Amino acid sequence: MVAASGRLAAAETSGVVDQVETAAAHRPRGLGSAVLRALGNRAVGLGLTGGILVATDEGRALYRSLGWVDRSPIAVAYVPELG
Repeated sequence: MVAASGRLAAAETSGVVDQVETAAAHRPRGLGSAVLRALGNRAVGLGLTGGILVATDEGRALYRSLGWVDRSPIAVAYVPELG
């Protein structure tokens, strides 16, 4: 079982953080913060100068506590199968 994980991808000059997750059995131990800091450090090491992520309501508090700032709301839309 993985206790915590996340992904980082480069998009021009920004690091895009995705799928930061901490297994329920390991919350709240600071693992999500550690993963996010590690991804941020990797982004800096790659020369990236900004960060982008989409947060769940649950994750938003974590990101704000680490200095991330909300820039826009995200609307999620679903198109049912056509045809």
